[in-house]
Amino acid sequence: MRDRIMLPEIPVQARVGCAEQEREESQMLLIDIELRCDLSQAAREDSIEAAINYVDVRAEAERVAGIRPYALIETIAQGVAAALLKRFAAEEVLVRVRKPTALAEFGVPWAGVEVIRSRRG
Repeated sequence: MRDRIMLPEIPVQARVGCAEQEREESQMLLIDIELRCDLSQAAREDSIEAAINYVDVRAEAERVAGIRPYALIETIAQGVAAALLKRFAAEEVLVRVRKPTALAEFGVPWAGVEVIRSRRG
């Protein structure tokens, strides 16, 4: 599948961190999403009803990130990927989660993870 929907740098709030203290307050994460899917019907019909709505994809990422505290951004990435595959007609999803504050004290702009999940397993 060569078609892709791309949503870069979605800002979300999440309570995430290895230390319990870090999970007490929410912090901003940036989530990049790519959905690999067939866009031909949506393009042919020029209709949002035949497309994956970007607003709904963004909202799903925000919902998963904010639903509970997490120790790892890996868990958030996995949860977002699973939710997107369940809700939308995508064959494969790429989810990248970046945590800008993870290594800020060392001058590193962000730490992140990337997961790729598909219906094929």
